[in-house]
Amino acid sequence: MNDFVSYVTRDLINLSKQNMELELVISDLDGTIVETENYHRLAYNELFKELGLDTRWSKQDYAHRLQTMGGNKFREIFSWLNLPDNKYEQSKQRLYARKTELYVELITHDLTAGQLRLRPGIQRLFKEVQDSGIPIAIGTACVGWAAQKVVQAALGEAFLQSLACLCGGESTPKHKPAPDIYLLVAQKVGVHPESCVVIEDTHHGLQSAKRAGMTCLATPSEFAAMHDFSEADLVLPDLNSPSPFNLKSLKDLLLKR
Repeated sequence: MNDFVSYVTRDLINLSKQNMELELVISDLDGTIVETENYHRLAYNELFKELGLDTRWSKQDYAHRLQTMGGNKFREIFSWLNLPDNKYEQSKQRLYARKTELYVELITHDLTAGQLRLRPGIQRLFKEVQDSGIPIAIGTACVGWAAQKVVQAALGEAFLQSLACLCGGESTPKHKPAPDIYLLVAQKVGVHPESCVVIEDTHHGLQSAKRAGMTCLATPSEFAAMHDFSEADLVLPDLNSPSPFNLKSLKDLLLKR
């Protein structure tokens, strides 16, 4: 049996819902803490320039690829390079690494310059959670080193160091919507999956959280506005709308499941 599945099964059997308390808040990064998805698009376009390609993805182009292609975006890019198929894996790794560098450069510059801000209410809620003694962790598809750079630029070094853990996309072989990333976070922190609340912004992130047996609060991001969030425990435009979403509301959300 898969180690993650064994972990969840064991804990679900042992966990008494009557005594369940909020033990961990887990946040996605891209689109949840900061509206970053457009920076991925811009990074791809910068990569195309460096490769000497005339292609540029509009927001509509990129939104379509997010919904239909997932990780196959690099397969499409590779097809433009007229290289032999046996070069694909090597090329994919090189292209992904460079695209990630460009993404980090773009987003950290704009965060530091004040040209990009956190999504409404996220910093306030994080402070309230941490002040109460409840830990915060991050589970993201973004590669770990890049996620750390973005979190540091967005919320500061002290917040980065305060995280219970940060698990990036390289941490598990299966990515969202598989539950692995969130189960790994819970395992590393040593808490029951059912005592965690996840904050997500996309359908595949929501699926990952729910498949992990966790409560999920969805705050749809720009590129995910039309996603299906019917499985979410609560959907809000952001953490300040229609009114400030606070720690008590977070705890109540867990207990209402």
